[in-house]
Amino acid sequence: MTWSEEVSLIFLEFLRDPEIIRYLLSIAKPIHQNTVFEEARLFHESLRMTREKRWARTKELSKQRKFHEMNNLVPITCSLPFTNIQWRTSQNLLKSIHYVRDGFLRRKYLISDNYADDVDLEIPLKVKCINLIFDDDWKGDNFRGYTGGREIRECLDEFEECLGDFEIYQDIDDTIGETTPYNELPYLRIEVWCNGVINSGRSNRKYKYTDNTELYIDDIIN
Repeated sequence: MTWSEEVSLIFLEFLRDPEIIRYLLSIAKPIHQNTVFEEARLFHESLRMTREKRWARTKELSKQRKFHEMNNLVPITCSLPFTNIQWRTSQNLLKSIHYVRDGFLRRKYLISDNYADDVDLEIPLKVKCINLIFDDDWKGDNFRGYTGGREIRECLDEFEECLGDFEIYQDIDDTIGETTPYNELPYLRIEVWCNGVINSGRSNRKYKYTDNTELYIDDIIN
C-alpha cells in the first residue's frame, strides 16, 4: 500500500468525503515528498567526509606527529587516516580485478567422452587463483610453479591489448571488426585438482569456492 493510499484510508474514517480527501492529499503529498527528500539528503551527507572534517583529522595527526599514518597519494574522496598498508591493499585489489575478466583464466572442460576444451574458469576458482597469484608464501610458489609473476602480468597485458575496449568485449565474437576472436586471445590455463585427484580435462563439473580444490598454472597460452 502506498503512502497516499494509507493516508486516504485514515482520512476516510473521519471525513467520509472523497473530494475533501483529494484536496487534502494535494496539499499533504508535496510536503511529505519534500520531507522524505530532505531526510534522504541528510542521511547521504552524513555518510560523506566533509572537507573541514578531513582536514581537521589531518591536522590532528600532524600534531601527534603520526606522519606514517598519512599518505598524500590517497584520493581526496577517501577518509583519513588512510595508512600506507591500506593504500597498498587497495592498489592490489584494483590490480586483481583485471584478472577476473572473462577469458583470461581458463581450464580444461570435458565436452564429450573424447574431447575437452579450454573454458572460462568459474568465479570461485578465479578468486582462489588471484589470491595465489599475489601470494608470497609457499602456496603461491606451488601455484605459479616455474611461471614468474612478470610472465603472468605480460600475458594479462597482451590479453587486454587484444581486447581493446572493455565494452566491445562484452559482445565479442568472430565477426566484430578487428577485435581478436575469443579463441585467439592469450590466457592462463589452470590445472584443477579436487579431493586430491586431477580433474583438468576429465570433468564437466562446476566448482564452488567451498570445494576441496587445489589450483596450479598449467600453461600460458599465447
